Amino acid sequence: MRGDADGNGKVTAADARIALRISAKLQAGTESEISACDLNGDKKVTASEARMILRFSARLEKTL
Repeated sequence: MRGDADGNGKVTAADARIALRISAKLQAGTESEISACDLNGDKKVTASEARMILRFSARLEKTL
């Protein structure tokens, strides 16, 4: 599921945290984490994607 980095079936702030850590290179990220957080399909995770995941988890965005 897009945005669900931890694979628990829900998009939460914890998923945004994983995305942010990957984007800042504080965490390598597994293939499945990167795939879930890579919203634009460029095989990279950016801070913008982490922000979108966070906004979606807070119901400020309707889609990812």
